[in-house]
Amino acid sequence: MTRIPDVNRDELTESQQKAYDQLLSSGATPQGPGAIAVHSPEMALLRTAPSNYLRFQTTIPDRVLELAILTTARCLDCPYVWNAHAGPARKAGASAGLVDALRDRQPLPAVDGDESAVVRYGMELMQTHRVSDETFQAALGVFGKQHLVELTALMGQYAQNVFFLNAFAVDMPAGATEQVLPV
Repeated sequence: MTRIPDVNRDELTESQQKAYDQLLSSGATPQGPGAIAVHSPEMALLRTAPSNYLRFQTTIPDRVLELAILTTARCLDCPYVWNAHAGPARKAGASAGLVDALRDRQPLPAVDGDESAVVRYGMELMQTHRVSDETFQAALGVFGKQHLVELTALMGQYAQNVFFLNAFAVDMPAGATEQVLPV
């Protein structure tokens, strides 16, 4: 059960209400990790710009972005993020077999080079807290410097989201459609 109830604007402090309103006016919805972050209004506003850039303004293909997010969700055992991004990953063209193998912690199937590179890079970074030269060079060769920096930042951003969701035991949203992530 969620440790902090869903955000009710009327119950927020004045500064939290201002942040809540600014988030809504920018197109963000204070739900999930945003509902937790709004309890620290300045932080909630400051984390919005990099998050929006990484999700909606980078030129990295959506399929690769979604796989980076799913890799983070899987490595950090977050059903909420998994549920929110598994469908969009498939819709963006990510291999369904890869998505299912990630979910079930099965050996990864043979997939396109960019799919393999982002998943291997993310898994290695999150599981060992380092990236081997071989994995780094493979990812750099596929993505280039800018995109590799952005993918690393995206995984870090989603790690923060996962920390909020897992630490505050945020409930799955109503209407969750994905097979439950085994944790």
